[in-house]
Formats: sequence, structure tokens, C-alpha cells
Amino acid sequence: MKRYIIIFITLLFFPLQPSWSEDICGIKTIAIIPFDNLSGENYSIAFNFNNFLYDYLKREKLHVINKDILEQFFIKRRIRNIRSINRATVRELGKALSADAIIMGSINELSGDKNPKVDLSVQMIDTLDSSIIWMNSVSISGDDFAMLLGIGKIRSIEKLVEIAIKDLFEGLPKTFEGKKEKDTDMPPFEIVQARFYPKVVKGDSQVGLMVEFREIACKPKQIYAFVEDIKTPLIPDGGNWFADSFQSPVVEGTYILKLHAYGEFNTLYVFDAMASLIVDNTPPLIAITFHNTFISPNNDGVNDYVAFFPELLSTDSLKNWRFEIIDKDGELIRSAEGGEELPGGLIWRGENNNFNQVNDGIYLCQLFVEDKAGHKVSTDKVMVVVDRRAPEIEIALGKIEKDIILFYVKCNNISEIVEWSIAIYNQNDECLGTFGGKQELPSTLSCVLNNSIDDKKEKFSYSLTVRDVAGNMLNVEMQPVKIYEPDEIAEEKKDSEWVDNF
Repeated sequence: MKRYIIIFITLLFFPLQPSWSEDICGIKTIAIIPFDNLSGENYSIAFNFNNFLYDYLKREKLHVINKDILEQFFIKRRIRNIRSINRATVRELGKALSADAIIMGSINELSGDKNPKVDLSVQMIDTLDSSIIWMNSVSISGDDFAMLLGIGKIRSIEKLVEIAIKDLFEGLPKTFEGKKEKDTDMPPFEIVQARFYPKVVKGDSQVGLMVEFREIACKPKQIYAFVEDIKTPLIPDGGNWFADSFQSPVVEGTYILKLHAYGEFNTLYVFDAMASLIVDNTPPLIAITFHNTFISPNNDGVNDYVAFFPELLSTDSLKNWRFEIIDKDGELIRSAEGGEELPGGLIWRGENNNFNQVNDGIYLCQLFVEDKAGHKVSTDKVMVVVDRRAPEIEIALGKIEKDIILFYVKCNNISEIVEWSIAIYNQNDECLGTFGGKQELPSTLSCVLNNSIDDKKEKFSYSLTVRDVAGNMLNVEMQPVKIYEPDEIAEEKKDSEWVDNF
């Protein structure tokens, strides 16, 4: 897998189409760039891989540029690793050192255990136009050479590297004569990079553009930027940059930058597909799902938190996001924010930004996002109820008519009751009736009497278990039933309104 990664990286550095061996021009001098060690291993004490490679190619009678001269070239330009080498560097190296091609590659695996392994990749790059003119890879292990009973297995990592290098360059052409010549009308400067800022905008917005060049023979005298039919002359800054700004196209879409650069004698050089600008006129689509919006964050393991799951429903690129929780007065209680990626989930345990527990009550939660074009959108508010108190339940004696006795049920609770059971007893601890359900408590309960009683002397008691939607529990055993007093029993509790969106 690592082998394919380094080939991909190299293609990013040198995006021109490779021209294979039948297209190779006359190559006489080669510069060897030290291989990039991606293996994570360091065997430089046992042997020097790049020195071995240099000596091997010299033995193959290739004209290889002296290592010290090559090192001075990189030191002067402050190039410290292979990832810093771009097309302009390759062309400049070819011109400064009279090199026809460079060889660069990677050590993808280098392990020296009981079964040593070596994995190498290599590319030959033409210094004229930075095209890949030859590439190869090899992956071998000590077991590959084992015969019956393990005879012939290679156990030395140094020996295995020597074989791997020979195999790696086995397909290198011996001669380069009779090949077609390349176009020598190359620009005397290289465009290193071009950047829009911002890269994603709304239609008809102000956009900045910066273009960096690298001088090879001379500097560009003038650069014009073309985005669709918009032509913008860029202004030099006196160094290696040209820059200016323009109004973006109105129509949504992706626009490719083309550059017209003029050198000496007003010679025109065209650079295509140097950067892309995205015009986005459509706000992003977002949603947020949630689980358990009635919570009792008391660390009892039951409904201690509410979970939110943000979703981006469109293909927009986000700039940032923010999640806010406010109280009923609109004061910010808790917030979280991030960059381009929405979080997989958000959990709120009833704490404010100082990690202190909030008061019981109603809170509103909302997600805000901004995309890279500047569109700002938000989800609807989600109501979350924080309730740590156990339900308050009282049962009072009501009317007694013939063989029916009525009890009033009074409930004081923020959260909805979702499960309950009640048992009524007479003064002899005989059960008169049991009641229960998985819904809101009723306001009255009635029991059937088998014998007549003196309603002024008879005493009753009750036991109950009640759980609300926030997870709070109330358990009562043999609590006396109060005598009904009209002022004591409140009006029948109205169903609480529940709205998800505000």
C-alpha cells in the first residue's frame, strides 16, 4: 500500500502525463535525489542506502552528478526533504547542474527481523518538462529465496537491499538513442502556485488571487488571469508574487483558472488549470437528531444526559459550526464550536460553560453552521427539560357513596409521568384496590367497598411507585391518606405542551 502512496504523491508534484521508455529523449547525466524513508526504520548504522544506490548506478556506467554538488544545490535553496521538490525545482536543477533527468524514490518498508523485507519505489523525472519518463517498484522478502527446508533464505537485510536495488533498476533503458525530441520551447519561469482567497464564494463576490512564480531564466513581465470570460491583470509585488482581486462570476459552478504570462520579447506562455474557484449560491442543508430530551443529570445512570447528532444533508464545504444551549430567558448556558467537520455527536450533562450544574427547568438547543461561501444557517430549537426532583404525589380521601369510595390524586412534577402503580389499603391493612399504567397519572381513583364504613372514622393508607420521563423515581410505603379539603386539591393538571421547534 505504501508503494502506491508514494507514487500518488509524486504524481501530485509532477502532474504531467508520463511519457514511457519509447518517448525518452537522449539522457546523459542523472542526479540522484536521496530516497525518502517512509519505513519508520533507520538502518544507516549498518549501511547507507543512498550511498549504495549511488555506487550501483556508477557501476552501471551512468553519468551521475557528484553528491556534494547536489547537496550544495539543495542547501542554497533550503530544500530539506523530497516533499519540497516541485516542478520548478526540477527544471532549475536541470539548468544549474546540466542534468538531463533526476532519479527519486522511496523506501516504503525496511524490516530486519527473522524474515527481512524491502519495498522500494523509483521514478525517473525529465528535467526539461518534469514529466515521468520511467518508474518501477519492487517488494521482496528473505523467504522469497527459500527453497525446500528453507535452504537459500536470505537473512541479511543488507544483502536483501542489494538484490532489491538491482531488481529495481533492471528495467532501466540501457540506451536512449533514436527517441523523439521534446519541445524545447519551455517557459523561462515556472508558476509555483496560484491561490484564490477565499476559494469558495457567493456569486458576484470580491475574490483575491495570488500567483507565485519562480525565475529560471527571467521573470515574467506581465500575468493575466482568466476566470471564464473575466480577464484580470495581476500586479507584481516586486518579489515573486503577482496579485489582485476581481468580482466572481454570478452563476453557481466551478471555474478553472488560466494564466497568460508574458516573458522577454512579449512571448506568451499559457498555464492551464492552475487553480479552481467555486461559486456557491446555495445554503447548506443541516439537521440535528436527538435522544432523550428529558434528563435528570444526577449520576444515577438513568437519563443523565441528552445526545445530539448533527448532520450535513448537502455536499457543501463548511467553514465552521457552533452549538448553543440557552435558558428560557435567552442567556447562553453552554456552547461548543469547531471547524470544517461536524462532530459525530454532542452530549450535554446539564452543565454550563464553567462545568457547574444548571438549575432545573427548560433549555433550548440549536446548531449553527457557516459554509465556505459565507452562507449561515441554523436548525430549529430543540427543547430540553432538566429535572432532578422526584415526583411529588399526594393522595386525599374524597367522596364515599354507597359502595364506592373516591380518592383524589395530586401530582406536582416538571416532567411527564410515564409509569406508576398505586395500592390503597384500609385501616386493617387490607388492600382495597391496585392501580397502575404507563401514562400520566389520573386525577382520581375509585375503589369498590364490600362492607359499609363510617367515613368519618375510617382511615386509609397507600403505597406507590412513580417514574417520570426524566428518570426520577418516587417510592412510598403505607403513607396515610389525607382528608379531602377543597382548597388543598389543585385543579386537574393540564397536559404540558410539547413542541420540538421554536
